[in-house]
Amino acid sequence: MDFNTLWQSILAGLGAAWIWIMGIFMQMGLVPNNLVVEPTVFVGENEYQIVWETRQPSAAWVVVDGVTYADSLAGNLVLDKTAHKVRVPMEALDAAGGYEINWQHALRSMNNVAKGSHKAKSYNFRAPDFSDGIQIYNLADTHSNLQPGAQTAKYWGDKLDLLILNGDIIQDPQIPAARNFALRLAFEITGGERPVLYTRGNHETRGAQANDLDRYLGTPSADRWYFTTRLGPLWIAVFDAGEDKLDDHVEYQGLAYYAEYREKQTRFFENVIANAAGEFAAEDVEYRLLVSHIPVGRSSAYGEVQAQWAELANQMDIDLALSGHNHSTVYHPPNTFNAVGVTLNYPLIIGSRPAHGNAEGIFTAAAVELKDGGIQAWFTNQHHSVLQTITVR
Repeated sequence: MDFNTLWQSILAGLGAAWIWIMGIFMQMGLVPNNLVVEPTVFVGENEYQIVWETRQPSAAWVVVDGVTYADSLAGNLVLDKTAHKVRVPMEALDAAGGYEINWQHALRSMNNVAKGSHKAKSYNFRAPDFSDGIQIYNLADTHSNLQPGAQTAKYWGDKLDLLILNGDIIQDPQIPAARNFALRLAFEITGGERPVLYTRGNHETRGAQANDLDRYLGTPSADRWYFTTRLGPLWIAVFDAGEDKLDDHVEYQGLAYYAEYREKQTRFFENVIANAAGEFAAEDVEYRLLVSHIPVGRSSAYGEVQAQWAELANQMDIDLALSGHNHSTVYHPPNTFNAVGVTLNYPLIIGSRPAHGNAEGIFTAAAVELKDGGIQAWFTNQHHSVLQTITVR
């Protein structure tokens, strides 16, 4: 036996012994593996994504009505993450009315596996209830400040059908403790019992840790934060401008590549329009929302792209657009918002005014109700006082 082979055998033996020892500690409960953040049910492209975080890297799975859905990759359960994302068919969870999350700390070497104790916790889930209309709350720009944003977004109480976390929820993803902030905020508002739609803000694009955020949030994939989705009669288009600066801005020094990303997004929504009958023009669609952190059509460093997107959005029969970013609460009726030479033919609500940076020190955001073909909106604050009523139609 040559030296390399001998050394590899010794390392393998040490690794197996380490796995065995750790397995004993894990089974004895000496390696705690409690929940760090309880689950949120995010709305994906054509699925729900149930996301939570544990103290130790773990195998994770969800049981819905006796069927198991795992956090896996190409056949292997993901074992090295503390943030867990399990994709579940919408219709399965809607029908079941509840789900059970499961997790188990596990270590694996080439030929050995050590497992800690298996833990599970169950939650109720209520799909959007369309019998009394659709109640939505749009919250943006919390910038890692849990309160008073969470209190503001509890306006609908048990009537809430959809929570929209509309970008800049996280102030600085470089701070490890901040990465799970959106999960903590969403659970504080929904208790894991209502669907949550997440859109990426420009703050969530910054720094190397930003590329890990897809584990903590609802998005089709790590490299695509734009999509369309359906919740019963509600069709939603999610636009993602990414940063609000050009790729060569001093903050990036050329290490950003959003120009290509936005070009792909333009092609994506051109295809959505080409497939209108299967998207916003489907016979059973009653309401069409456009959701984006930065308002589509807002003047910016890449105004030509925003102009393209405004032209595309004007072809989607949008009933209402919801945004944040501007740290204000403003309603723009159809044909009144023009920032890049293209007038939006649909109404726009810029609906989130953070507590910091204003004299009152009170958070204000937007409640929306879609009911009987009409659309009403209210700017409400953390005390659930209505500051302005808007009849969209």
